[in-house]
Amino acid sequence: MIVLLRHRLAILAMPKTGSTAIEAALAPHADLVASRPPELKHMTLRRFERFLRPLLAAYGAGDAETVCLIREPLDWLGSWYRYRSRPGLADPARRTDSVDFDGFVAAYLSPSPPAFAQVGRQSVFLRPGPRGRGIDHLFRYEAMAAFTDFLADRIGRPLDLPRLNVSPGPRPRISDAMRARAEAELAEDYRLWRSARG
Repeated sequence: MIVLLRHRLAILAMPKTGSTAIEAALAPHADLVASRPPELKHMTLRRFERFLRPLLAAYGAGDAETVCLIREPLDWLGSWYRYRSRPGLADPARRTDSVDFDGFVAAYLSPSPPAFAQVGRQSVFLRPGPRGRGIDHLFRYEAMAAFTDFLADRIGRPLDLPRLNVSPGPRPRISDAMRARAEAELAEDYRLWRSARG
């Protein structure tokens, strides 16, 4: 998560949407960069509204606009799947190399996902609190140029994102039946993704 006080912007870092590259590009212009721990770096909208917005208000930026990227849900899950299959992942319970992508998606959609499929939901990340106003600017990850153009316009200089922390391997294959099930069960994620600027 990155805060640009002068520009009244708070960029929320949805996991698996280029947040490490965005942080690298914006850190020189930022007043606050939360890189660690992951729970702080990837602070949800609800937590931002509850904990950080009141702090920003004390510095005259309580009206900061929130910005976030959202990724096509199955592509987002594919990135998690590849990320958790990489060599060197410490916790074997989180590894995905013993299951195909259909199995990963099925586990993710189950009522009690196993550790390897516990990655959260984009729609939950973007859910506002009871008195929250919701995300102000939502961009599709697949339309990164629109996002970087928006930020460049706000900060008054071009923004070049490096390619960092990319999940290894090709895009995983999914069966038509599992795709249909995921699209039905992730309807809210798809609604948000379709509503984002692209």
